[in-house]
Amino acid sequence: MSAALRTQAHEPTPPERRRGPRKDQIRNRARLLETARLAFTSKGPDISVETIARDAGVGATTFYRHFPTKDDLIDALMDQLAEGSGEVGRRAESIEDPWEAFTMVFLHGCVLDDSDLLLFESLCRTTPHAAQRGHRIGTQLVEPVLGRARAAGLLSTDVSADDIATFMRMTETGTRQQRDTAKRLMLAGLHQQPAEA
Repeated sequence: MSAALRTQAHEPTPPERRRGPRKDQIRNRARLLETARLAFTSKGPDISVETIARDAGVGATTFYRHFPTKDDLIDALMDQLAEGSGEVGRRAESIEDPWEAFTMVFLHGCVLDDSDLLLFESLCRTTPHAAQRGHRIGTQLVEPVLGRARAAGLLSTDVSADDIATFMRMTETGTRQQRDTAKRLMLAGLHQQPAEA
C-alpha cells in the first residue's frame, strides 16, 4: 500500500456539515405563517390547511413539511404572540414603580393591534390546547405585575389575572375616545392607595 493511501485510510473523515434551512424554505415558512395569520383573522378557526397552503402559493407537501399538523401551525402562531407578550413582560420587569409596570401591561393588552387580537381570539377557539396556551400567555404576562402591585398595596388582592383579561376585552369596542375613557376609568377603579404604616 502506498504512503498516500495509508495516510488517507487513517485520516478521520470530516464531520458532516449541517446546513441551515435553505432560503426558499425560510421564505415558504414565513409566507405560510403570514397567510395563516390573515386566514385565521379573517376566516376564523375552521380554515383548512389546504386553503392556507393554496393562498400562500405552496403545495400541501410544502405545508406539511413545515407544519405536520394544523396544531403545529397553531403552536407556531402562538409562539409569535407569546414572543411579543414576553417582550412586554421584560419591559415591565425593568420598570421600578409597580403601578406603572401594571399600567403598562394593562394598556398593552388593551391596545393590541386589531389583527393580533383577532388572531389570538381565533386561535384560542381552535382547540382546548390552544385555549389553554392562550390563557397561559396572558397569565404569564399579567401575574408578575399583578403580584408586584398587590404587594405594594396598590391593587386589591381580590383582583385576579382573569379579571384583568376581562377588563382588557371590555375595551375592544367603541370609538378610540370611548376606549381611552374606559381604560382610564378601569385603571382608576383598580388603583388603591397603599395603607399607611
